[in-house]
Amino acid sequence: MLAPAPILTLEKITKRFGAAVALHPTDLEIRKGEFIALMGPSGCGKTTTLRMIAGLETPSDGRILLWRRDDITWAPPWERDMPLVWQSYALFPFLTVLQNVEFGLKQKRRFTTPERRKRAMDWLERLGIAGFAGRRIDQLSGGQRQRVALARALALEPEILLLDEPLSALDAHLRLQMQSELKRLHRELGITFLYVTHNQSEAFAMADRVAILNAGRIQQIGSAQEIYRAPANRFVAEFVGASTILSGRAAGDGWIETPVGRFRALAGAAAAGGEATFLIPADRVDLSPQPTGAENEVAARVETEEFTGAFVTIMLTLADGTELKVQKQQSDLDALALEPGATVHARWSADVAYVLPQEGS
Repeated sequence: MLAPAPILTLEKITKRFGAAVALHPTDLEIRKGEFIALMGPSGCGKTTTLRMIAGLETPSDGRILLWRRDDITWAPPWERDMPLVWQSYALFPFLTVLQNVEFGLKQKRRFTTPERRKRAMDWLERLGIAGFAGRRIDQLSGGQRQRVALARALALEPEILLLDEPLSALDAHLRLQMQSELKRLHRELGITFLYVTHNQSEAFAMADRVAILNAGRIQQIGSAQEIYRAPANRFVAEFVGASTILSGRAAGDGWIETPVGRFRALAGAAAAGGEATFLIPADRVDLSPQPTGAENEVAARVETEEFTGAFVTIMLTLADGTELKVQKQQSDLDALALEPGATVHARWSADVAYVLPQEGS
């Protein structure tokens, strides 16, 4: 099955602020109708990229191409048909909820007042806040304000919706609600969503593809599962933080000699005799009180347990001080009766241990 055609293409797009390079030459194709997230630590270039796409920053080099309109690199924001939902919502406090949603429609000047009012009310209804149409913005909760900001953007019926960390100001419960809401809207509307976040759970829960950035460069683009199971380099693996990373020397046939033992990793490849770094996914590690003789098994000391709802994260320490992360359901741990300081034996299949590509390869 062919991938959808790109609706937006970045060609060697670059941004410099004086001598500082915020974004190195970057190529990126955003597909029509997809939900793509730009994710990375603060200062990685994700918001700069979004602002250039929105027309709020001028690229230093490169081009931005929009299908059916060709080069929009220098087009002003109001000609791009890409409304931006801000982290701070950017609502007008002196206007009512309804007037805020109508505002963008008023700028287009092709709607009569009744048409504008109907469309705005339709979107308030769809987002479940029609009952607040006459309220001032300061009379709304954070989640309600977020819905107003979404309604204002979606009332324009854009081809591409830009979202700049729109859920970061919400509490955990509201964030989960809005994640579901955004995913539902994307599925129903078929609009291309470009979403900037530093929050891994948001990006992985909602996006079709995730682009990981660091120091102004895209490190990897792929589905959440691809990035989680097969990170492109050590930075991505550490940023995702879902695996233990061990390093050693490849001994052939997938075996790797490390300071804490000899283990086999069959996903990825390393040249015999060369350095090798591999990952052990936290959710693929089994624990037992006694050794089982498995080929990938190591004794470890229990340090801490962290209950996070569906899973418990257990931090173990290996003989050389390396931390081994394990994620299990509480029911799987009950029989082990783990206590800090106790020794357990951790094991994993060679099929799930993934050898990282060598840097620069």
